[in-house]
Amino acid sequence: MNHPEILEEAIKIGGACKIEDWMDLKKILLVSLPSPARKYFSIRDPKTKGQRLNDFERWLIDSYSMRTGLKLNCGKEK
Repeated sequence: MNHPEILEEAIKIGGACKIEDWMDLKKILLVSLPSPARKYFSIRDPKTKGQRLNDFERWLIDSYSMRTGLKLNCGKEK
């Protein structure tokens, strides 16, 4: 699964579930995407357990915003 396919899935899920928060969308994507596609997403820091956006996630959030007109809430990160 490539980046544009993941974006399309995110738009379908986000619209159907009326998601406004990045972490909510990420959680649903991680359980709904095939295992190989999950490698693009960041993981929590093992010590602090904090989340940090990687380049793919920033691209996905920005592309999602451009396509849907909805800016996802990213908490402290963005």
